[in-house]
Amino acid sequence: MRSITKFAAVLGVGVAALALPVGPIGAQQAAAQDFPSKPIEVIVPFKPGGRTDVVARLIGEKIKEEGLLGQPMAVVNADGGAGANAVNRMRRGDDDGHTILHWHHQALIAMAMGLGDFSLEDFKSIGYTGGGSPVWVVRSDSDFDTFEDLVAHLKENPRSLVEAVGIGTIPHFVGGMLANEAGFETRYVTANSGADRLRLLLGGNADIALFAASEYLAQGDGLKPLIYFGRERLPDLPDVPTATELGYDVSWANPNWWLAPASTPDETVAALGAALKQAAADPEIVEYFRNNTLEPYWTPGDEAMADAEKQLEALKAVAATIN
Repeated sequence: MRSITKFAAVLGVGVAALALPVGPIGAQQAAAQDFPSKPIEVIVPFKPGGRTDVVARLIGEKIKEEGLLGQPMAVVNADGGAGANAVNRMRRGDDDGHTILHWHHQALIAMAMGLGDFSLEDFKSIGYTGGGSPVWVVRSDSDFDTFEDLVAHLKENPRSLVEAVGIGTIPHFVGGMLANEAGFETRYVTANSGADRLRLLLGGNADIALFAASEYLAQGDGLKPLIYFGRERLPDLPDVPTATELGYDVSWANPNWWLAPASTPDETVAALGAALKQAAADPEIVEYFRNNTLEPYWTPGDEAMADAEKQLEALKAVAATIN
């Protein structure tokens, strides 16, 4: 068996038989029963080498090793246009499961801000294969030792603390959702990258910033995490509570989201989902996720879409505050 760390642009997959239904069938059902009949194109809306790209290739390779489907998967990178380039490529492809997307909830931010000519109605959700969540941090010498301390201060002194964000970025939207839910308000200072946020925070020009959990763990010194946005506490940060356990209906898993065109047959989506679910549960995949501060789990397509719809409404509320 090849090592999971060896990637190839074209990933093979094995055979999974689909049971024939009883009685007459339509052309769409017949096509679904033959799925996959040719290579599956997996479009990633980012350049090669990022988390979304790497996870697509890892999952695809595991599907090949375990023989979970019957045609090769080809990962194609189509970055740019706030995801519009990838969506347009999907639209030019097949709507029978042979052209799919691997994205995350940055797609929802693009929708909330109206940055692309696409919406949730353009997609059928296959499911989530895990994800990674950020932490909200202050400087280690901050007077705030808990998130409750910080909220109490901001409610008594609105806009008295400075948050480092890039307008329209994940830190802006995640912090905005939390502020809306908890009922506080900060002031913003522009920081368009993690390095900018770190510099402003450690330099005393900002009081609060959001980082990927992996970024925080890599930095460590000088920072104090107050709240984590995952579904459950992160094993690497066992003392940091989640927003939900503190009573705030806010999370940001930024899941590895697999999407197909909206007209893709349900039977085909189910076949893809079954393969992805099994691959995501493989011990090597789970180990990779945990070693990279990611959470391994499977969320079926319908549940994933319901979660995305809820997240989109919260993101739209934040987007409405952008002048």
